[in-house]
Amino acid sequence: MLSLPTLTLAAFALLALGLVASSLRQEAPGWIALITSAMLALASGLLQPVGALALLAVASLTAALRRYPRPELYLVWIAALLALALHALPGFDNPLLWQGKASLDSAPYRLFWSYDKGLAGLMLLLHLCRSPQPERRLGWPAAAVGALSLLLVLGVAALTGIIGFAPKLTAWLPAWLLANVFLVSLVEEAFFRAGAQRWLELRTEPFAALMAASLLFGLAHLAGGWAWVGLATLAGIGYGLIYAARRQLWLAVLAHAGFNLLHLLFFTYPKLA
Repeated sequence: MLSLPTLTLAAFALLALGLVASSLRQEAPGWIALITSAMLALASGLLQPVGALALLAVASLTAALRRYPRPELYLVWIAALLALALHALPGFDNPLLWQGKASLDSAPYRLFWSYDKGLAGLMLLLHLCRSPQPERRLGWPAAAVGALSLLLVLGVAALTGIIGFAPKLTAWLPAWLLANVFLVSLVEEAFFRAGAQRWLELRTEPFAALMAASLLFGLAHLAGGWAWVGLATLAGIGYGLIYAARRQLWLAVLAHAGFNLLHLLFFTYPKLA
């Protein structure tokens, strides 16, 4: 595993703190963490000048939406966040911490710490700090059904030969866990549960919102093929039910991270070669 410079580690640590603060609807600490993290990232080379300009533009748009919540600005903002999350904007030197095969029969895998994706999640969560929440809670039985759905995903994936049983411990597990919790699970749950599912549920029925957000989550995995889309959609239903049980984003985040951890520890990761 590659070692990271101190300034780079500090930038990621502040990014993680900002994500946690904003996910708990603490807006001011989230903005402070964003600004200080970006300054350290620029000093360390993690963030290049062109990336800093892109970040400044998206952050300014995030702040402007509080005073000018116009539909056209929202569309530009969402497109900008997606561009950040999908690594489409230049100027970000995301560090590669490991690459290779997690097990002999697995497809190749590369472990990145994606600073731009984390920034996208942070700015989304900063905006959501003041957003209304649906009042209806589905209760713990919904969470239990969601957890069973996630176990079903692993079972179906194994039975259909997409993954295989391959228990293991990897040397890069700590770095993977940090990325999985803060730069994958938290960011994706912010987009698809606190963002899409919550927004849709305020405008339609809970079941329709759940299914639509889950399908969007599945389509986000289209690069893995249609079987992967189907499995991700079913997993999205599980995360969505867990989120709707108590309207707590971190329940869905922990479910997402736990699912990914089970996948890594006991099955071929990310899939069979």
